[in-house]
Amino acid sequence: MATPTARLAFFKLNVADLAEARAFWQRAFGFERVGGYDLPEFAEDIMAIPDEDGAPQLMLVQSKPAGDVSVGPGHGPLGLVCPDIEASYAHALNEGASTLMPPTDVGGVMVAMLASPQGHQIELVQVL
Repeated sequence: MATPTARLAFFKLNVADLAEARAFWQRAFGFERVGGYDLPEFAEDIMAIPDEDGAPQLMLVQSKPAGDVSVGPGHGPLGLVCPDIEASYAHALNEGASTLMPPTDVGGVMVAMLASPQGHQIELVQVL
């Protein structure tokens, strides 16, 4: 029997304030809202980076009524590849992110770690 195949389609982040989260991802990294849902149980924004057709999307979800969305330790960061990590890092900080690890050479790759205003970890990567 052949192994079923799958394609990575999206990442979901639960947020307390959908408008605030949407604005951060738009300003800090250029995501655009490409769709969404507004249902009695939740609201969801579908976010994508322009001109990256087929790339995984970022889904921002707010429960109705808003519940606990505290970020625990059982997850890893959302990873973004950057052509200029220093510029992307500085811009994200200016837009409200906080530093977890400044850009660091880890052996031919620059890596930086940030937290979004909602507490989600973001890993920036630049191959040298």
